[in-house]
Amino acid sequence: MVNAIAIDDEPAALEVLRHYADKVPFLNLVQTFVGTADALAFLHTERVDLIFLDIMMPDLSGTDFARSIAPLQKSIIFTTAFTDYAVEGFNLQALDYLLKPIEYGRFLQACNRAYAQLMTQRGALSSIFVKDGYDWIRVNLEEILYIHSDTNLLFIHEQNRQISTRMTITDMLATLPNDQFIRVHKSYIVALRAIRRIERHQLTVGTVTIPLAGSYRDTVEQRLLRK
Repeated sequence: MVNAIAIDDEPAALEVLRHYADKVPFLNLVQTFVGTADALAFLHTERVDLIFLDIMMPDLSGTDFARSIAPLQKSIIFTTAFTDYAVEGFNLQALDYLLKPIEYGRFLQACNRAYAQLMTQRGALSSIFVKDGYDWIRVNLEEILYIHSDTNLLFIHEQNRQISTRMTITDMLATLPNDQFIRVHKSYIVALRAIRRIERHQLTVGTVTIPLAGSYRDTVEQRLLRK
């Protein structure tokens, strides 16, 4: 589980985050705060992995609060109605930057990033959760052969099943461990262990032929040789 807190001076915004968090099986939103002082005290006494942090607050801005807690090494997802702070947010190494009104899909993508980061840090990322319609599906990383993108819909191909989920290929790349998966085309991610053959313009992954874009070829070869 990812233990999280949310800080926002607007109770309605906190209620939205609470509602969304209740839908994510690996996220535990343990507490919400309308100010930074109580949140800071909580961080020093409880285990918190992730902070949803509003930027525009009256007592202390979210960016200043993030700087003040940098030694605690907490993952931060900024939540704000303003685009002006995006660069500053990423300079502070924020995990993500959600614009209000926050859509559930974007919230879920950010949570998946937090989950993947935390599990990687713990050396325990062996699976991810994806949404298929109204259902949650656990996908074991060792069973993925390749992933195909069609606009905002991804098709995850395993040996004996295919799973579809509404997600961008960029967000999936941010979720997957980069030592196990690689992008080989604007529409394809493949598992490094599943590559059987490299040709000039294509790869053999399992028993399937995958296009290999020229812009990715050198990186693919370097990664496989290094393996």
